[in-house]
Formats: sequence, structure tokens, C-alpha cells
Amino acid sequence: MVELLENFPSYVVAYKASGIVDADEYKKIVMKRVDEVAQKYDAINLIVRLETGMQNYTLNALLDYLKISFKHIRRWNRMAIVSDQKTVRLFYDALSPLVPGKVQGFTLDDYDKAAAWVSEPFLTDENRMNSPKP
Repeated sequence: MVELLENFPSYVVAYKASGIVDADEYKKIVMKRVDEVAQKYDAINLIVRLETGMQNYTLNALLDYLKISFKHIRRWNRMAIVSDQKTVRLFYDALSPLVPGKVQGFTLDDYDKAAAWVSEPFLTDENRMNSPKP
């Protein structure tokens, strides 16, 4: 199940994944929100609260995850991956030098820290965006 998280700045895509995540739900909720933010901003911040394992994403949901990630590859600014699965956090930490912006893994206990970090202003040295598109 996927649900958007509230109380984030408008340039942040924030969602929680729990249980089984299927492609239809991922498209209707996450991909739609990413595209909405991309229409307004040149850069996108993302926080994912994983209360499920990546193994609970259906194959098509994982493919959609990759699709939306590559569609906006130059626009990622800050990505916070919040999970108690150490391998997930380590994977995303290792990914950080390979993509624009910053990627950082956090534990579920550090969710508030992750939310504050992803809500910070854009990384102007790593991304061209300072304000919404006109």
C-alpha cells in the first residue's frame, strides 16, 4: 500500500509504503505526484518511508519506480530513504555519488531527521533550481 505523506513543502514528494506495493497504486499515487512536482519545479526532493521491504514491491511497481527515476534523473535534489532494512539504506547511500543531488538513508527512528533534511532548500551548487517555475 502506498500513501502520500503530508506537511512537506510543495517541492517534496513524500510517501509511505507498507505491505504489498503494486504497479497500479504506484502509478496513481507516486508517479502522479512526481510528475506534478516536476511540472512546477526544476528540482525534486523525495522522501520514502519504507515500512515494508523492497521485496514487497511487485515487479511492475519496481519497473515503474525505475521508469520515474530515470525520467527525472537530472532533477533529483535530495532523496531520503527511510527504512529499517540496512541493505536498502546502504544501497541508496552508495547510489548518491552516481546521481545529481544527494541521496541519504535513514532508519525509521530517524524519520523526523530525514523529513527535516529533505525539506531543506534546494542544493543550488548541485541543482539549478532556487524557486518554482513561473
